Amino acid sequence: MNKVRIGGLGLIITGILIGYYFNRIDIHLLSGMLIGLGIGWLITGRFIVNTGNKKTTVRSE
Repeated sequence: MNKVRIGGLGLIITGILIGYYFNRIDIHLLSGMLIGLGIGWLITGRFIVNTGNKKTTVRSE
């Protein structure tokens, strides 16, 4: 497991614990966001970052 997947697992556990111990609606929104982000990181194992450096091949004739 890489660091991102471990962080994703931590976010899932944190989101579940926050949702379990607090009963306010806005806290449940935060809990759902943490769980969703954690699931995404757990599945992909990487951050999605667009650097904007696209390499194109340009041929001159």
